[in-house]
This record gives sequence, structure tokens and C-alpha cells, in this order.
Amino acid sequence: MLNPYVRPGIDDRPDLDKALSPEDKAAVARLAIKSNRLPPEASADQPEAQAVRLVTAAPASVASSAAAAAAAASVDAPAPDMASAYLDMRDPVVAANGEKPSAREVSRLNWGFFAASMLVGAPWVALNTIAMPNAVARLFHYDTAMLEVVINPASGRPFPVATELAMPLAVLVIVGVVAAALFTPLVSALSDRTRTPLGRRTPWMVAGGLLCALITLILGQDTSMVVLCFFWAMMQFAYAMLSAPLAAAISERVPDKFRPRIERWHGIGVMLAQTLGVLIGAFGVMFGSSAPFKAIAWVFAISGIAAALILPREPSSEEMPRRRFSSGEVLDQLRPPAGSPAFALAFTARTCMMAGVGLTSVFLWYLVRFWVYGKPVLFTSAPLTIPAGFLIAGMAVATLIGAALASWSAAPISEAIESRGIATPVVVAAACLTYAVGLALAWGLGAWSTGAARENGMLLFALISGFAFGLYDALGLEMVMDSLPDPRTAGRDLGVYALANSAGLALAAIIGAILVNAFSHSFGYYLLFPSAIVMVLLAGIVTLRGAGDKE
Repeated sequence: MLNPYVRPGIDDRPDLDKALSPEDKAAVARLAIKSNRLPPEASADQPEAQAVRLVTAAPASVASSAAAAAAAASVDAPAPDMASAYLDMRDPVVAANGEKPSAREVSRLNWGFFAASMLVGAPWVALNTIAMPNAVARLFHYDTAMLEVVINPASGRPFPVATELAMPLAVLVIVGVVAAALFTPLVSALSDRTRTPLGRRTPWMVAGGLLCALITLILGQDTSMVVLCFFWAMMQFAYAMLSAPLAAAISERVPDKFRPRIERWHGIGVMLAQTLGVLIGAFGVMFGSSAPFKAIAWVFAISGIAAALILPREPSSEEMPRRRFSSGEVLDQLRPPAGSPAFALAFTARTCMMAGVGLTSVFLWYLVRFWVYGKPVLFTSAPLTIPAGFLIAGMAVATLIGAALASWSAAPISEAIESRGIATPVVVAAACLTYAVGLALAWGLGAWSTGAARENGMLLFALISGFAFGLYDALGLEMVMDSLPDPRTAGRDLGVYALANSAGLALAAIIGAILVNAFSHSFGYYLLFPSAIVMVLLAGIVTLRGAGDKE
């Protein structure tokens, strides 16, 4: 009888469970590598996630729709991501969460984040730019959608000026800024620990969109200033539920190989969202004071759901290790890096620039409504809501054109200044000067003329400011990356740097309210332009100072 064939090295291998003694097994166990499942990286530590937040965290306004030009431009100034697959032997087509998307799924990621950026950003811009300023005006009997003479119920006479609206709006803005600074890192930390079959980010986005819609409808009702501030603070939490997980999802779900293209399209979506948001608010207010809130609520309601449907399904996070929540993780996102003068100067320059942008963007609806179309002394007739809406919509389109030009020209300008040995801070300071020229043009045509000259001045300002701020953001990104003290903490440092947008917005609200009320007898809104020029030029000076200290 023939014996069965024994394959050398396969069938004749000894049974190690029987061949090895207990001592041998213990020795082998000591040499074995124990693969403990590590928790995924926190969104606060992801430089790419914080870079996305930086793009979308600029003040929502016509003047700041160029904030996404840096993402849409092709300037080679990436965030120093120490976890990038290009720094080790990992596959660059595998995402950070372990997914390896197919070609169709990559396309869905691209168009999903593009659509999500518009659906999430547009209603937020409409709310900040027109709907909420109009809600404040309505509380003080300045409803810009009314067609009757605006009468002061206390005196029975027409209101002399609308300067009394500046302080309540500034209070509302500051409440929102403080709430957003606290709620955004809180939502990020809670989202990182979410364990559901639908993943970590999807439940937050869907719930956040529906909650934003509900609170928007509440904000559109006739309430008091205290109630308005309370629900505006709650709105910051709801919007953080929608926006913070979306920013983290881009970093987690997009493989390194496809990230530049998808982030570029996300930036384009943010630019379009700024314009679409102003159009929603401007055309909505023509049909009544509550119409913008209804339209905004509908867009918010479908934003999170649509994003979840367009994007590939997020993997389950049920097997993710449990992590205990710590308040220190939230507070760490608000703590600036110590011992970094370059970062402090970059933060200061950004704050000054955003203050200059915010001085006109915070009060933009009042400028158009009361300054461009209002009478110089007494507002005895109804505001021209329809032409005001068309003007602010035209400004949105003009700013989009300027931002697109900046995005298209940023890469050639960057290459030109590098080849000629021109320092980047000089060009960034020149962008600040260009922005100041746009402000001066609008101020000059508005202060010493009326009618079509004011309208043309605002449109030229929108075009110039869109281009100037786009270049400032795109080329200034390289300086920001150079100012980061430690590449290993780039994510948290970028998150702190993004707070300069909020700090500048709060500073703009305070300065604007003080100026408008101090010069109420001469309609102090026109003083917002020269004060904005001062802040923007100061940003350029600090930028040059930071470059000099670095040398």
C-alpha cells in the first residue's frame, strides 16, 4: 500500500501545541506583538480638519465670501499633517478611518462634500447677513420689510435715525461668538466619542440640520431681545452639530491621494454658499420679515439628510474603543501655544483683518438699507427693501467674481513672487492695502454723493474686497503654516488660529456699535468705513512686523 504524499515543509510540520513545552510557549508569548485597538485620532488633532474649519469660520457676509479662496486656489501650502500616508509606507488611497473607496465612491465623496458645503453654508450666511439683523430691527420697530411709515410709538413721530439698532445687534453678535467658541470644540469632542451603526459624524449632521431648522423658525417669531439672544446661542450649538462633524469627516474619509481635489471643490462650494446665502436672505426679505426664516429653515432641514444620502455610507463606529470625556480636551482647543511670538503676531494680524472685514459685514444690511437708500436726516418713509435686496445680491455676485479671480491668480502670483525673491508678507500686506482702497472707494462715493454713486461704490467695494481678501487668505496661508510652533500640534494650533476670525468679529461689533452710537446725530454708520480702513491697514503693518521679527 502506498503511503500518502507528504509535502515538504507543509505536511511534515510539527504540531507546535504538542512539540513545545509550557516554558517554550511562555517565551514565545513574551515575544509576540500585542495589537491593542487604538482610538481614532481626535478631530482637534487633525490639521486637515482644522484647515477646513479655518476656511468656513470667517464671518458670514458678502465681504468674506472670499474666505474659501485659499482652499479653492492651487497654492502649495498644505497643513503639516504628521499622520499623512505619504510620510510612511501606508497606502495613500486608504482613508484615515480605514476605508478604501472605489472610483465611484471617490466621486460621491467629491460631489457630496461640495453639495454639503453649499447646503450647510448658504442658510448660515442668509441668517447672519440679513435675517438676524432684520429680526433685531423688527424688535425696535424698524422692520425693513414693512411698507408703512416707521413711527416711534413712544413719541408718535418718525424715527430720526436707525443708529439705535447698532448696539443690540452688536450684543447679539458677541453672544454668538462666545457661544460658538465654546460649543464647537464641545461638539467636536462629543462627536469623536459617538458609537453608532451610522458612524461618528452622520447622526450629528442629520440631527444638527433638523435642530437648526427648528431654532430658525423660533428666531423668526416676534420675541424679546433676551429670548433672541438665548436662542441665538442655542443656534451656535445646533450649527456646530452640523458643521464640526462635516469638517472632521473630510479629514477622516478622504484618502490623501484625492484630498487636494476634494478640498478644492469644497472650497468652491463654500464660495458659492456665501453668494447663495445672501441671495436667499435678500430675495426672502422682499416677501416679508418671516419669509427668509422659512426658506432658511427648509434648507437647514435637508442639509444634513442630503449630505448623508449623497456621501457614501459612513462605517459603523460601534467597535470603536470607549473614551472618557474630559473637559480639558475642550479647553485645550482654546489655549494658544506658549512661547511662539510668530504665532502671536499672525493671530493678531488675522484678528485685525477680520475686524476690518466685520466692521462692514456685521452692519452690512443696515448700511444698504439705511445709508444707501435712506434719507440723509429723517427716515420718514418706508425703506426701499426691493432695491436694497437687489443691491446686496449684486454685491454677493461681485464678491464671488473677485474671489474667483483671486483663486485663479493666487498660484501664478505665488510662483512669480518666489521666482523674483519677493517676500510673501509684502504681497499679503499689499492685499490688505487693496482691501483698504475698496473701503475708501465705497466711503468716498457714499459720503459725498447719493443715488447711483453710492450703489456703484458698494458694488466696486464688493468686487475689490473679494479679490483682496481672497489673495490675503490664499497667500497668507503659507505664513500661517510657517508660524506654527510644532508640527506635531499643528491641528490644535490651527484650531486656535481660527479663533482669530471670531475675535475679529467681536471686536468689529464693539467698535462699530460705539462709533454708531457716539455719532448718532450725524448717522454714524458711515464712520464704519474709515474705522475698517484703519483695522485693515493695521493688519498689514502687523504682518510686515511679523516678517521682520522672523528675519
